[in-house]
Amino acid sequence: MEPVAVRIDYWTLPNGSPTGIEPEGIDEFRRDLQDVYVSLVRGQSGACGGGLYDLMVHVTSSISLRDVVSLILGGVAYDLIKSSGNSFVLKPLITAIGKLKSRNKERNIEVDELTFSFQDTDIIVKKIVKQPLFEELGRIFKVLAENFEYMKGQTGESPYAIHIPVFEDPNPHFSRFRGLLDVDETIQEITTDSYFKYWGVRYNLEGQIRVFDVQRRFLIDAAYMTQKEYWEAWEREWDKVLSRFLCKSFIGQFFEERQVLTHFSHRV
Repeated sequence: MEPVAVRIDYWTLPNGSPTGIEPEGIDEFRRDLQDVYVSLVRGQSGACGGGLYDLMVHVTSSISLRDVVSLILGGVAYDLIKSSGNSFVLKPLITAIGKLKSRNKERNIEVDELTFSFQDTDIIVKKIVKQPLFEELGRIFKVLAENFEYMKGQTGESPYAIHIPVFEDPNPHFSRFRGLLDVDETIQEITTDSYFKYWGVRYNLEGQIRVFDVQRRFLIDAAYMTQKEYWEAWEREWDKVLSRFLCKSFIGQFFEERQVLTHFSHRV
């Protein structure tokens, strides 16, 4: 059976060491994962603020999403999939994270983002509500299986990346749809049902970025931005504004100095 690889990254409170203040039971957590997966669990010391001890989980499997979809539609549980020497077994991971959370209730450890890399597609699921992400994962995979064929592009190509979920921006600046922001979010009325409204999809051969309307099973001819892409766009916008400001300031200062020199030369 081909092993499943799991990588988990998180930020910790600083204490002068590279890893910071580690969660209680983290070594046992690492051993639990190593018994089942090829795994890497790594903490990094970060500044005090939001996101501390939020887990970024990346699961890699040699099975294809197409096979996963087929097995789920056939009645197989999403977290215990095995097929032709390949596997996608999540139950030990879910159990280990639950145990770690129970030993660190004061740190409010949660999975903030789940990335699944299959043979053919990456699925990126972002936590958007207070409820643990794993509570919605079974439903997400079921809806994904039921809609997979509807997400094919114009040439019949399946997406190479699926971002779950994306939202319609009430005040669009760069694109109509985007992922949730970590700060200064203006989107409201976010519930667990928001996982099942809009998904972002990307196609390799077609080079297209589209939004999938889950309820209507329809591809919207509109692009979307991830949180990272959104903030990068704002940085580029700010650089342009700053550049124009500096340019105007330089020109203004140049003419002021020229007027002073001209006035001085006339007096001389």
